[in-house]
Amino acid sequence: MNLKWLIYCRVSSAKQVKEWNGLSSQEKRCRDYAHNTLWIDVERVFNDEGVSWWVFERKSILSLFKYIDENKDSNYTVIFEDLNRLSRDIQVHSLLKTEFSKRGVELASPNFQFEESPEWTFRENMSVSMAQYEKDKNKQRVNDRMRARLEQGYWCFKLPIWYRYSTNSKWWKEILFDKQTYKTVKLALEKYANDELRTINDVVRYFHKKWLSVGTVKNGKVYNANLVSRMLKNVLYTWYLEFPKWSISRRKANHKALISLKTFQMIENKLNISTHNKVVEKVDENLNRIDISNDFPLRWFLYCEKSKQMISWAWTKWNTTRVPYYTYPRKSSMFGKSINRKYLHEQFEILLRYIQPKEDLIKAFEIAVKGAYDERKSDDIEYKKNLQWEINKIDWKITNYINRIWSTVSDALVSNYETKIEDLEKEKLKISNNLQKELKDVWTPLKRKTKLVRNALDIWENGNLENKKTLIKNIFPEWIPINEKKQVWTPTFSLIYQAFSLWKRSKSLMVDFIRENLNLL
Repeated sequence: MNLKWLIYCRVSSAKQVKEWNGLSSQEKRCRDYAHNTLWIDVERVFNDEGVSWWVFERKSILSLFKYIDENKDSNYTVIFEDLNRLSRDIQVHSLLKTEFSKRGVELASPNFQFEESPEWTFRENMSVSMAQYEKDKNKQRVNDRMRARLEQGYWCFKLPIWYRYSTNSKWWKEILFDKQTYKTVKLALEKYANDELRTINDVVRYFHKKWLSVGTVKNGKVYNANLVSRMLKNVLYTWYLEFPKWSISRRKANHKALISLKTFQMIENKLNISTHNKVVEKVDENLNRIDISNDFPLRWFLYCEKSKQMISWAWTKWNTTRVPYYTYPRKSSMFGKSINRKYLHEQFEILLRYIQPKEDLIKAFEIAVKGAYDERKSDDIEYKKNLQWEINKIDWKITNYINRIWSTVSDALVSNYETKIEDLEKEKLKISNNLQKELKDVWTPLKRKTKLVRNALDIWENGNLENKKTLIKNIFPEWIPINEKKQVWTPTFSLIYQAFSLWKRSKSLMVDFIRENLNLL
C-alpha cells in the first residue's frame, strides 16, 4: 500500500476567502508540513468555503470520504492546519474522527500531535472543547453587544431594500436612504396605506412603472412580489425598530424614516384584514366549484393540518363494490393514506353534535341580539336628532352671514363671509349624507342563521348539496383542518358559535360580544 497525503482546508465565511486568503495560507502550511515530514507530495486538496464549524455534512468533507472510498488500495493521511479547521464542536469532531477511523485514515496537523493514548486523546478533546468555548463565548459577546445596540435604537443586521449603511459614521454605521428612490418608495407606501394601491401586486406594478425592479411583471401580471411583501411588513421604514427573536419590543430608533408609524400601522391593519379576507374569499369561491358533489360534500373544505394542502377524494374497488374515500395531498406526510368517507362524515357529525346548542341557548342568543339591535335603533334615532340639530344650527349661521353681506360695504368682508358660507355648506352636505344613511337590518338575516343552527344535524343528514354547503359556510368561515389521526381538529367557528361558547362562561360576556360584533354576526 502506498502512503499518500490529502489536505483538508476550511473557512467559515466568504469574506475570509476573498480578503484574507484563508484557504491558500492553510494549504501552504499543510504542504510545508507534508514535505518537511516525509517529503511526500500531496495528492489532492479539498476546500470548504464559507462552512460553519458545527456542520457535519460539508460538501468537500463528503467528497473527501468518497475519494478515499474510491481509492481503497491507497494508504491516506489527511492533513489540516489546526484542530478547529476540522471542527470546533466536540460532537461533530468525534463523528468526523469516527468516519476517518472506519476508513483506516490517519490524521495529521502542523499544530497538533496525534497519538493513540488516553493522555493525547484528552488533550485533543480539551483543545476542541476550548475552541468551541471560545467560539460560543465570542458569539455570546457579539450578541450581547448587538442586543445592547438594538435597545439603544441602532439596527445591527442586514438592511431592507432602499436603505444602506454609511461608512462615514463616527460611532456606528448610520442608516441612509437611497436618494434616487426615496420619494417614489415613500409615496408607494402611503398610497398602499390609503388604499390608492389596493393590493401588493398593485405596488409592484407601481414600482415597475417607475423603473424600480422589485418583482417580475409580464403582460400586466405579477409573478414575484415577495420583496414588496417583506417591505410592507418591516417597521424599520418608520422611526422605530423591533427584533422579536431577542424579545426587543418596538421602540424609537436612531435613523431617519420613510413613513410615519401611523402609516405603518394602517399598512399592518390592511395586511391582517387582507389575510383573513383571502381565506374567507377562498371558502366562498369553493362553494361554487363544480367538482363538489353530494357524494363528497366536504370536498374543498377540508385540508391537511400539517401540510396546509386541500384533501382530495377518489373511488376505489373492493371486490365488486365501489368504496368512496378522502385522500391526503401529495405534500402531506400522510400522502398515500386515505380516510374512509363514512368514517370522516361520522367524525364530522360527532363535531356537529358536540357544538349543537340547546334550544334555550338559541332563544337567549336571539333575545340578546334583538335587545342589542333595538338599542342600536334607539341610539340611531337619537344620533339623527343630533345631526338634524347640527343642520339647523348651520342653517342659522348661514342666514346670519347672508344678512351681514347685505349690510356691509367692504369687499374684503364680503369675500370672507362668502368663504365661511361655502365651508358651512360643505359641512352641512356631509352631515346630510350621514343623516340619510339607514341602519343596517341585522335582525332578519340573523333569524335565518339561527334557524340554520337549529336544524344543522337534520340538514347534514337529509339536506341537499346546496343546503349542506350553506351550513358549512355559516358554521366554519375558514377551511376545516384534518389532523394525522384522521380527525376533524380545532376548526375556526363563526361568530355565532363563538357567542354560544361565551354563554357558558358568563351571560354578560355573550351580550357584550353581540353588541360589539352585531354587524358581523
